[in-house]
Amino acid sequence: MEESTIISYQRDRFVDTDELTFLFLDDVSGTIRGYRIFTACRTVRGKIFRLEDHLDRLYYSASSLYMVPPLQRDQLRDLINDIVERNLKIDNSIDFVIDVIFSGGLSGSTMKQSAAGAHLYVAVQQLEPPPAELYANGAALATFPHQRLCPDVKLMNYIGAILAHQTVVPMHNAYEVLFVCPSDQRTILEGSTFTIFFIDSDGNLLTPPLDGKILDSVTRRVILEILAPRKELRVLETPVTLDMISSFPEAFLVSTTRNVLPVTRIDDKVIGNGKPGPFTRTVMNLFEDYLRSY
Repeated sequence: MEESTIISYQRDRFVDTDELTFLFLDDVSGTIRGYRIFTACRTVRGKIFRLEDHLDRLYYSASSLYMVPPLQRDQLRDLINDIVERNLKIDNSIDFVIDVIFSGGLSGSTMKQSAAGAHLYVAVQQLEPPPAELYANGAALATFPHQRLCPDVKLMNYIGAILAHQTVVPMHNAYEVLFVCPSDQRTILEGSTFTIFFIDSDGNLLTPPLDGKILDSVTRRVILEILAPRKELRVLETPVTLDMISSFPEAFLVSTTRNVLPVTRIDDKVIGNGKPGPFTRTVMNLFEDYLRSY
């Protein structure tokens, strides 16, 4: 499928994805002030995966930043579904990544709220999952002291990840970056675009809590829902520190575009035996089952 045939949305009209642009002077608060939020969702066989969760987070983010949404929630839901339907008519054999962006809404070049509402952009691209060998062999992460601004809001600001990918990621020959709390440089927060999970030596599943320091990941929600009925496993939303990971036999990350991806090394510390473990494989299979039945 050629990229130019994928349909996106720019403010008030449908456009080819490769023609999608942010207008400059008409949106100074977005282009210069960085007043932008988004959510990134995906399709599963033509159906938008957990759309209501993504809308929850998007409108929560807007409220948190005093941003006036460009559309009411019902209107936006209908528009996103319309965009997906248009793309499925072109090619229904692939899945898509859909970035729903609210941009600007301040008055001119000031910091004052105009109350006119942000501009809406919906960017659609073909979903491209990570290479199969990462799922087979696991991924390495490099730690970087950074906490995102407004951590519970999905801002369009990835400066921490960009800096990490120029420094610690190549230094450790890693796939991605794992943020740790800058104040103590040991408390694990989240990845640049993912949530992290660990299995401890007692078989408990550990993940950092939603304490205002990390994003409420939609895939994280799904994992917790899937595992909730499994009484043999104790899930703990609790702080995890770097000095604990040497004792962990398994770890994995989750995100919209990666699903469940094994983690086998953090910096120079190998997780378990350096291979994806049995519990991680179980979670991967459970998530794939969930997707198949979605």
